[in-house]
Amino acid sequence: MSGEAGEMRGATGDFADAGVRHDGGGLGLVVLAVLAYSAIHVGFRVWASSALGEDDVYDNILVQELRLAWEARQPPLYDWVLYGVQRLTGPSLASFLLIKYIALTATAAFLYLAALRVLGSRVWAFLTVESLALIYQIAWRYHEGFTHEVLAMVAVAATLWAYLRVVDNGRLGDFVLLGVIGGLGALTEPSYSVYLLCLFLAGLLQPAIRARVLRPGFLATLAVGFAIASPFLYWLISDPIQLKQLLRPPRDPWHEVVRGLFDGLRGPILYLSPLIVFMPFVFPGFLRVALADLRRAPNRTAEPDLAQLVLHGAYLAILMSLLGAIAFGIGGYPVHALMPLYVSTVAWLFSAAKRGGGGELGISRFARLAGAIALLALVVRLANMFVLDPVCNTCRWGVPWPALADDLRRHGLSRGTIVTFEHPIGGNLRQLLPEATFISRRYPVLTPAGADKADRPMALVWSSEWPESYAYRFFAEFIPPDRRLDEARQVVIPWKHLWKPEGYRVSDWRVLILE
Repeated sequence: MSGEAGEMRGATGDFADAGVRHDGGGLGLVVLAVLAYSAIHVGFRVWASSALGEDDVYDNILVQELRLAWEARQPPLYDWVLYGVQRLTGPSLASFLLIKYIALTATAAFLYLAALRVLGSRVWAFLTVESLALIYQIAWRYHEGFTHEVLAMVAVAATLWAYLRVVDNGRLGDFVLLGVIGGLGALTEPSYSVYLLCLFLAGLLQPAIRARVLRPGFLATLAVGFAIASPFLYWLISDPIQLKQLLRPPRDPWHEVVRGLFDGLRGPILYLSPLIVFMPFVFPGFLRVALADLRRAPNRTAEPDLAQLVLHGAYLAILMSLLGAIAFGIGGYPVHALMPLYVSTVAWLFSAAKRGGGGELGISRFARLAGAIALLALVVRLANMFVLDPVCNTCRWGVPWPALADDLRRHGLSRGTIVTFEHPIGGNLRQLLPEATFISRRYPVLTPAGADKADRPMALVWSSEWPESYAYRFFAEFIPPDRRLDEARQVVIPWKHLWKPEGYRVSDWRVLILE
């Protein structure tokens, strides 16, 4: 091994200070910092609007009833948790915020503990957590949307932490813990299972790690993980329709292959941006060390190289993305779908920065930069939520859902059935009319098992922007022979603004009441 490679191993494998290995004070500081950060975002979010985010509306319709699973391509853990939380909070914004920010705190805690083991420094491990503020998908998009991804983030950070416990100790309890986290992670997002496979394969590249993981205890990891994931697996294989949905081929295979290859190559760069753009400027030695790491062969020494483990896991994630594109035409996914694959990569980035001689000046610069970006993101988000136009475009926080709910309530729909083909309508109205039944005809999975098209009273609700012919495609089976869609009432509700006159913008819906 070269001197530089030895430096890498030393930076990640030397734990003479047992206090760093079993850190308590630093973890407490991380948890308090993230809780304070979360409280600020939650407080302003609740103050601004009760409207649900872009992904929340779908799941708010989905969890009207508890099922073993709902969709073949989406494991059910998040919806199980959401269903349970809503038994306490109701189908409200609070249920989504509670899950989201507990998940963010847990992610930060596990990432800190894993980075502490990789970096051997409380300060650098704290910076690794703070770096999440410089990843657009977390610093901004996390607050605006995301459902299943938030639990996948927790699972990834916890998996790396548990895997490193196996590498360090190899006790039976460590193997069982890894199996528990792996099984739960497999129920979050399909890409988590890809991450787990990549992590194990990356470990096999290093003899020192391979010898510590491939032991009899690893059978316990596999058994426990499979047992926890088995209900969903059973649901998949027990119904040919679900397997067909899972394995359905793309409509345009060649187009999807090309798009998938493009997404697989650009994915990690987009996901880790703009963090990776700032790193060379804040830590001048970062680029030199990072490029050397990218060229280095797998570690063959007796001590594990944990930073290289994380890096090789990212390598393999890219490879798996490319193979998925070629073999299954998997492509066209949003950037945040890659979160499970690359969220732990920040541990390697800061290992390279540390070994590049980051020093106190680099640490100070980065801490100030991350703090400034977090503050800027908060200010812009506040403007988005409170100012609305012209800061935002869709401006979903300003939609007057309570007024639409009041209109339906006056027509006896508090406990009726509401049918729509637009998730924002169904999801937002459900939290305002929690005793009503909601049916979304665009996706049959969003129809509760007990729903009946003959239920009365019933309201067909849609946005006026859709032509009547389009709406009829979804509502035809609900319309009695003596009724027509053109009988629907037009419900126009004005928006409010900080300084613009009321009604500067309106929401325009069509409502057909069937009694």
